[in-house]
Amino acid sequence: MYCKIIKYIKYNDTALENVLMKDDALDPDLKAMLQAAASATGGPSIRELPLPAARAAYRERYLARGLRPPERTVTMAERTLILSGRELTARLYRPASAPDDAPLPLVIYFHGGGFAVGDPAAYDAQSRWIADRLNVVVLTPDYRLAPEHPFPAAVDDAWDVFQAVAGASALWGADPARIALAGDSAGGCLTLVTALRARGEPEGPQPVACLSLYPVTDYTDRRGEVWPSISDFGKGYFLDQVMLDWFADLYFSREEDVLDPRASPLRWPDVVGLPPVILVTAGYDPLRDQGDAMAQRLAAAGGVVEHVQLPGMIHNFPGYAGLSAGAEAAFAQVVDRLGVHLQRR
Repeated sequence: MYCKIIKYIKYNDTALENVLMKDDALDPDLKAMLQAAASATGGPSIRELPLPAARAAYRERYLARGLRPPERTVTMAERTLILSGRELTARLYRPASAPDDAPLPLVIYFHGGGFAVGDPAAYDAQSRWIADRLNVVVLTPDYRLAPEHPFPAAVDDAWDVFQAVAGASALWGADPARIALAGDSAGGCLTLVTALRARGEPEGPQPVACLSLYPVTDYTDRRGEVWPSISDFGKGYFLDQVMLDWFADLYFSREEDVLDPRASPLRWPDVVGLPPVILVTAGYDPLRDQGDAMAQRLAAAGGVVEHVQLPGMIHNFPGYAGLSAGAEAAFAQVVDRLGVHLQRR
């Protein structure tokens, strides 16, 4: 076992490399976007909207600012997953160039959105982009959201989805030996927790790798007393401290649930034995410090960890990749790292 710490991603594009190799340099396109937002007198934050409108706004903004769909064709089919006592819908993406009978690697991608907003529709272009770039099947489940379904509903959905898909991989056109978990923010948390739960059942299916982008790993500190990045970047970078509180208030029906390792995986008692983990943190993200701590804990436990630190990025940077060449390049690099683990060995 080894631990590989990647502090900076290197790019073929020298200009992009120069931007992201400087600890004190925010990506210029993201900086311009944040400055424009700070001076604008336009629409409200999603937390100021009624929840249905907030969810619609999140979807619209993610699609408008995010990755552009690939030029090559990727098919999408709506699927229904039959889980324990309930059904969930999901979107299944497959490169059209792949033969119908060819089992491909499968990426189960859990979307972000603070466990209260976000859905597969918001991530449509991004899912197509991943499927096309890696030549894989991508499944994006529509897991239950708070406050209608507070913790641990999303955690249970993520676990049940992985069990259902891994147990019937042929139905999804997937190679059972090459199923990976991925997700961002709230979805990055679900990725880690699902992998930890699978590790606890060694006779059951195991993911071959995990990609966890800027995950929330510790809900016990909401003021930056333990993690200074919460207060350092808690204003002016879109995911502010007020929004973090709003998401947490929606997600938890009981305050003591923040101590549950399924909510705060940094508190998981034993993190030994996970599959390879690519854990990505962004330099200007309130969640940066707790993500760094999670990567360090996995490494200390002897795990195969690639800790990708992106000093020029902000939280949710793939959601702004349509506006920032640096954000797109960064996302491409970390997705390609997942692709390495999905190659047949």
